[in-house]
Amino acid sequence: MKRAPFAGLRTVILANGDFPSGGPELEALLSAEATVCCDGAADALVAYGRVPDLAVGDGDSSSPAVRAKLGKAFLRIREQETDDLAKAFAAAYARGARGMAIVGAGGGREDHLLANVFRLPDFAALDPEVSMITDRGRFDVADGTRRFEAVKGTAVSVFAPFPRTRAASRGLEWPLEGADLSMLYAGTLNRVSGARGFSVKSSRPVIVYRAFAK
Repeated sequence: MKRAPFAGLRTVILANGDFPSGGPELEALLSAEATVCCDGAADALVAYGRVPDLAVGDGDSSSPAVRAKLGKAFLRIREQETDDLAKAFAAAYARGARGMAIVGAGGGREDHLLANVFRLPDFAALDPEVSMITDRGRFDVADGTRRFEAVKGTAVSVFAPFPRTRAASRGLEWPLEGADLSMLYAGTLNRVSGARGFSVKSSRPVIVYRAFAK
């Protein structure tokens, strides 16, 4: 059987927000073995001096010159039922990408960042280790029990986007047991209390944010 492109590779999806300027976000982009761009993000990556393995979108924010440069590596999908990030994720997943990291999702309009963050549980239903990396921290999804690496004192927030979510935790300063997570802010502004990271157990998917050390 022919090996699917990206199978077993570390794939980064570059969204069309602010281009990573440094730190872990840029490190993730530059260390990727395969890079998938969301439409106009291909222009930014080419201007940076790199060519994406694949670019996906409806073509409304990328330049004709970059689309011509990429040729068949630009997958144009004109339907408007999903945004370019969802299109890029689906295309990368179909080609075998797993454990994907999303960068460039912030900047510009805050509603775009929020929409991207709260799309993660949908992505995690297919790729449980999908993450979103910013210049200050990262978002992951916990569905069931998941353990996270973090040093003592790391800032942590847990968001429960689904109603009637029950959660518990180990290694956090303020345990989640018994907490009412019906409001998105209810599980925020926590921190790691031990030296061996922490774990979150939830009845429905939750989004876990960990700040990077300064």
